[in-house]
Amino acid sequence: MKAGKSAIASPLWVGFEGTSLPSEVSRWLAKGRIGGVVLYARNIESPAQVRALCRGIRSSAGRGNPLPLIAVDQEGGRVARFKEPPFTRFPPARACSLFCCRNETVAEAVGAATAAELRAVGIDIDFAPVLDVDSNPRNPVIGDRAFSDDPGAAATMGIAFAKGLLSRGILPVGKHFPGHGDTSADSHKELPVVRAGRETLLRRELLPFRRAARSGIPALMTAHVMYPALDRALPATLSRKILHDLLRERMRFRGTVFSDALEMKAIADRYGLGEAAVLAVAAGCDVVLVCRGESAQAEAIDRLARETRDRPTFRRTLAAAAVRSGRLRDWAASKERCRPAPRAVGAARHRRLSSLLREVWESTGRTSPADISGNIGEG
Repeated sequence: MKAGKSAIASPLWVGFEGTSLPSEVSRWLAKGRIGGVVLYARNIESPAQVRALCRGIRSSAGRGNPLPLIAVDQEGGRVARFKEPPFTRFPPARACSLFCCRNETVAEAVGAATAAELRAVGIDIDFAPVLDVDSNPRNPVIGDRAFSDDPGAAATMGIAFAKGLLSRGILPVGKHFPGHGDTSADSHKELPVVRAGRETLLRRELLPFRRAARSGIPALMTAHVMYPALDRALPATLSRKILHDLLRERMRFRGTVFSDALEMKAIADRYGLGEAAVLAVAAGCDVVLVCRGESAQAEAIDRLARETRDRPTFRRTLAAAAVRSGRLRDWAASKERCRPAPRAVGAARHRRLSSLLREVWESTGRTSPADISGNIGEG
């Protein structure tokens, strides 16, 4: 059983409460039972504290285990885990599209500035850009997080932001595949349904993801959303028709697939956390996130271990997933020697860029909803 648990370390990434590493999470890292950690605003006090926390996470990894990766959501606007000075907080993604008629150079610059600050404190991965198309004005969770209501512009700007992240050593994760823009429900609270037909989905919601996949984006995150035109039975996170047949086979995506956080009510109210983790991996997720609750995380660890031990086909699926997520780890390791100095946090040029974009944003009379604290904003 112990060997089984170690074998399934890499698919499960966790979050935790507080600004220091809990002993149980440290133990899981030492035994190779989790492959990464996701940080939130609740874990962040200062640049020095985050750097120390990231060092502690990495040093907790047991000998012979892969080095854990550390991720965060730093989109800008209402989804920003590093939101207090001295960190630079950029306006929402939509502001980039309003600046100089969708100037993709600006989106790339924002991505690069964001990455420099994340690298300076020890982060490897940003769960951004949002590649959703803002196709439903009643959507309670996307809105100005999307770069545009035009699929082509959403693709161009999102790819530019991802390019900026990569240029400063941060791995981007585009989200929320196959598109969360045309929903009118909040997946933190219930399971949204997108009722658009298949052709509309392919033409509109999927276009940014298709172009991002062709551009070489290293990773995508799934949506906890039903798409009856694509799969009548299961939400995207748990759907092999969507993650394998559509994303892997039709779209030829070869990168890493992350689930959104499985404790969101869209999933957790319908499945146990352990069952959801197994279904997500079987569907095509290479990394599954359980970001709150040590008991839920332990349940996922145990259930994944049992499936790995008892089902050879599941072991093979996990092996393929580990290869794909391992590419992220290899890339991150190659960037370790080029970590920016601490002074990158809140650099004057970053603040100037943020102020310029904020002026453009506020001149339109637009306002953003309050910060999102649930896991679509956190994962």
